[in-house]
Amino acid sequence: MKRSGILPASRWRPARRARSVVAALCITVLSAPDRAAAGDDVDAPPAPPPLTVPFTAGRAGLDPGEAAWSWIAGALPVPQIGYTPGQMDAYSRDRHVLRTVRALFDNVDGAMRFSGRVTDELLAAADDPMEAVRLAFLLVDVSAGRMLPGPPATGAADVPFGVEWLDETLDTRAALELVLTDPDAIDAAGRRAWHRLPEPIRRGVLRLIIAARESKPWFLDALDRRLLSALSADRMTMPADPAEVVALLSRPWIERAFGLTAVGDRRTLDLIGAVSLERIAFGSAVALVHLRAALADFAAWKASGDTTDLELLRLSFSTPIGRVQVFGTAGDVIDRAAAITVDLGGSDLWVGAHGVPVTPDLPAAFAIDLGGNDLYDAGDHIGALGCGVLGIGVLVDFEGDDVYVVSSSGLGYGLYGTGLLIDLAGDDRYEVRDRWGQGAAHVGVGMLIDQAGDDVYICGTQAQGLGSTRGAGILVDVQGNDRYIARDDGNPSPLYLGQSVAMAQGCGFGRRADIGDGDSLAGGFGILVDGAGDDRYEAPVWAQGAGYWWGVGIIEDRGGNDTWRSHKYSLGSAAHFAIGICIDLSGDDRYNQGNTDAVNQFQGHARDGSIGVFVDGDGDDHYFLRSHCGGSGDLGSIGLFWDRRGADVYEVRLTALGEPNGWNETAALGSSTAYPPFRSFRDDLATIGLFMDTGGTNRWIGDVGAAGDGRTWTQHRGPRFRGLGLAATWSDPGPAP
Repeated sequence: MKRSGILPASRWRPARRARSVVAALCITVLSAPDRAAAGDDVDAPPAPPPLTVPFTAGRAGLDPGEAAWSWIAGALPVPQIGYTPGQMDAYSRDRHVLRTVRALFDNVDGAMRFSGRVTDELLAAADDPMEAVRLAFLLVDVSAGRMLPGPPATGAADVPFGVEWLDETLDTRAALELVLTDPDAIDAAGRRAWHRLPEPIRRGVLRLIIAARESKPWFLDALDRRLLSALSADRMTMPADPAEVVALLSRPWIERAFGLTAVGDRRTLDLIGAVSLERIAFGSAVALVHLRAALADFAAWKASGDTTDLELLRLSFSTPIGRVQVFGTAGDVIDRAAAITVDLGGSDLWVGAHGVPVTPDLPAAFAIDLGGNDLYDAGDHIGALGCGVLGIGVLVDFEGDDVYVVSSSGLGYGLYGTGLLIDLAGDDRYEVRDRWGQGAAHVGVGMLIDQAGDDVYICGTQAQGLGSTRGAGILVDVQGNDRYIARDDGNPSPLYLGQSVAMAQGCGFGRRADIGDGDSLAGGFGILVDGAGDDRYEAPVWAQGAGYWWGVGIIEDRGGNDTWRSHKYSLGSAAHFAIGICIDLSGDDRYNQGNTDAVNQFQGHARDGSIGVFVDGDGDDHYFLRSHCGGSGDLGSIGLFWDRRGADVYEVRLTALGEPNGWNETAALGSSTAYPPFRSFRDDLATIGLFMDTGGTNRWIGDVGAAGDGRTWTQHRGPRFRGLGLAATWSDPGPAP
């Protein structure tokens, strides 16, 4: 099995300065650095020498190259285009800051390469759930199960089950007796139904039972259940209903007091550090290695075309890992939850909670649908449809134009566990009416993988690749003309002029509590990667590659003519010691064209110890920009905008946001915002905004200042507040796309 590294290796790293926080404070009090007054210009940068940015197809070729980085470093008198661990340590002592997050601040170049490698690997693993989940756990600094042995996923009749307790030579008809709770757990009609099942289906069902049974001890050992029982309503026993467990475990992110973020019982915060993600990761690997083989068995049956006498089949029996049920090829109403549900075909109605652990003591659940245009409607259930709560919950749909609807906490949501939804084919619709789904996670991994079709994703907030504390939330769509929507009415906030705070479409999100109970929690990794197609992305505030409070948000689109709409803190933006990355590899794309609701601070913007990166690799694109956009750094941060090549349109409309104060009038296209001395460590941090267009003949419309083809320019002032812009033909024309 291939091994994937996660931490970036720094290839270009100028000499760095590292100071302790105390030393930095003492130095800045004694002698604050000289700086130009707000509004003063600095000398123009030197004209770049003739350079070539070779055009190489594929994500790995999206790199300005050593010569370009060297010129940029010379034009920006700073020790590095990034921040040292010592500098980042000065910001906060928040709990659960990930090592994998800290490493990315070292340099912008490394963060860009990291994003490309991770999204490449996720796309490559889209047909292997075990590998995809393993990669997700690497993001939260957990490596487990990398060389776990398991049965080959070939679907062949002679593939062993891979466990000692099930005789590998035993006929699958007789194997039923070994997995029952007792001989009376199934009646005579049920035994006849089991015998009628095709051999590959029986093998697949047995493998799912094995997956649940073999993984169970690892999930049960991941958390001291007495801690959870002490927090339950009666303080004596574990809550039994998944919705109760979700409500209990999610308190740190939803509870409020005095209108502020505040949780009443600090033990719910302590639980976050008490859980062993290593045990959850290994338990997930154990379950998924057997699921992988089961899916191959089901695929082998579908390929055989053998559906004889299966239309009205119904089968249900109890086992030590929970109830197992199998439905035939007719259209069924499946309204009873079970540990394992397999439907052989037909356009079905799935009602309620499926693919979610039935109770915390039965920590594995699988729902598999092998065909038909299905409707999955969880209703008001909280925690449903591919939701991993204190365990693993998996939903796999093989084909059909399907509709998935949850209120919240589903469609690939992990909460102290692994939640996984996989759809192999069809034009599908996914809807999370409120929050937490379509690849979202708190303390664990949540993934949605769609392999093909023209799909629609709709959410209210905190979804579509949302990674919170100790979590990796990932949405992978391999191909199709897709639409991603975070609704404008999902989470409106007066702080953002009534616009909705989406925290979606590739968002790393931490719990900010400095204005609440003080228990801030670092964010995790939120990733959305789309492999191909003409796509549309719609979200208001905090979205589309956004990082917040020690979180990393990544969105990458690998091809197609795409349309992007957003309002603020989006398209590769970050704030509060976070990283946001937005990459569109190719296509003639439209970014906020005609969107008068767009405010500011998007498309390569960063604030307060953060890094924001936006890159468009190829195509004739149209950009609509406002203030603090297009490569803009604010308050000790780095914002980068790079358009590699294409005949582009830059339309800039600056709007006065208030009285001139050095912040309100910050322009676009390579800018930084100056502040008076803080007399703290902040005075030693560079603030950089970098705009690059390295190929193509462009149109410049509106408030573009000194920007234009064949030019270099600066927009801000002071030795540590630098905005740099260039529009020079560096790119090798390369092959036509």
